Amino acid sequence: MNKSFKILLFLIFILFQQYSEAQISDSLSSYLKIASENNTGLKAEFLKYSAALEKVNQSGSLPDPQLDFAYYINSMEQISGKQIADIKLMQMFPWFGALKAAKFEASQMAASSFQNFLSFKNELFFNIKTNYYSLYQTKKEIEITKKNIKILKTIEQLVLTKYQTNSGSSSISTGVAMSAGSGSQSLGNSSMGSMGNSTQQGANNSSFSSASSMPSSGSSMSSGGQNQMVNLFRIQMEINSLENNLALLNDRLKTDKVSFNRFLNRLPISEVFIEDSLYEQNLQININSMIDSISNNPMVKMYISDSAAYNTRIRMIKKMSYPMVGVGVNYSIIKKIENSTNMMNGQDMIMPMLTVSLPIYRKKYNSMQREAEFLRDASTYSSINAKNDIFVTFQQALQDLNDAERRILLYSKQTTLANKSLELIITSFSVNGSDFEEILRMEQQLLDFEFKKIEAITNKNTIIAQLLFLIGK
Repeated sequence: MNKSFKILLFLIFILFQQYSEAQISDSLSSYLKIASENNTGLKAEFLKYSAALEKVNQSGSLPDPQLDFAYYINSMEQISGKQIADIKLMQMFPWFGALKAAKFEASQMAASSFQNFLSFKNELFFNIKTNYYSLYQTKKEIEITKKNIKILKTIEQLVLTKYQTNSGSSSISTGVAMSAGSGSQSLGNSSMGSMGNSTQQGANNSSFSSASSMPSSGSSMSSGGQNQMVNLFRIQMEINSLENNLALLNDRLKTDKVSFNRFLNRLPISEVFIEDSLYEQNLQININSMIDSISNNPMVKMYISDSAAYNTRIRMIKKMSYPMVGVGVNYSIIKKIENSTNMMNGQDMIMPMLTVSLPIYRKKYNSMQREAEFLRDASTYSSINAKNDIFVTFQQALQDLNDAERRILLYSKQTTLANKSLELIITSFSVNGSDFEEILRMEQQLLDFEFKKIEAITNKNTIIAQLLFLIGK
């Protein structure tokens, strides 16, 4: 017994651990990790950044040396012999600092590409969080709808019971009234038979008046039954409407899962684990600090890197407009001439060479310089414009955040009050059958408050994710 108990505890522990690991592996943070590894768009942006890094070494390298080979079909006779071929090797050197400026420009362009990669990654994470919160909202709306359907079905049973009770009371009271009318008529005929015609006529009139009063009572009971039947139909209409909305929510949940899985580059039908309760996030950073951090947004940094790159390009173009110097060597292959007494006969010649480029077409370089200046200024203005737009969006998000917090508090109170009111109205209806209209109205209000509360919570978490995205967190 003791051994079996220990084995059972061990199995329970293993199952609990596996369940916990499954939840952790399917949490929002794990989905973000999966997306960072599998998202094809993010991979594409990282490859672009890797390509930009490769340009750094390219820009800082010297131009390829030039090798020329010339062969004389008819050898050229010279004093030292017959020249058969020439081999020329030349290396050009840009002006001092030109390669360094080009390398720094490529580095700034790579930094700009990296900031673009970070911006894409932050936007991807923001979209994943937004879709995850949307999935949570849809899931909770499904649960709320199912709960309200159960409430309506409980009210339906209550109305059905009242209808059956009223219908039974109507038939019983009608039967009792009819038997009472027949009994009084028989009693009048037997006991008053010896009396005169006038007395018998009075008894008949009394029986007639008693019988004529019965249909009005039956009509009243029938009217009550009809009211309950109408109430029953109205409840069933509300249930049908909620069941239709429930089917719509289930379809939306499937579509949201497909949309979510595309960010993770998974099969569209892959299951998405959604937590039962959504932690209501709060900002852990001071608002003023967040405003100061707007400059850390990758888009702002990208434009700043572009501006620095174009500014470096201006210096590089200036260096390129100066002459380039080439250093090389020329090697001539000489064949001996027969019967020549020259001491240099048949000796190959080596000739050092120096080349200088002449950049005399200045319009080209001036135009290139102005182009770089325009692009530099455009990037500077773009960074300022992006920062201003982000600040406006940030302020709007703060306003929406405050509104979401107020709505969470409001609808929490409203939901509590609506629940209590609905319980009291249902109790009153079960006792005296009144306030049915109020039941339907309060049930609709409760459903609306619960939906709006869930929406406010998801809005708050989404807005916090947006604020962190705006400051590049």
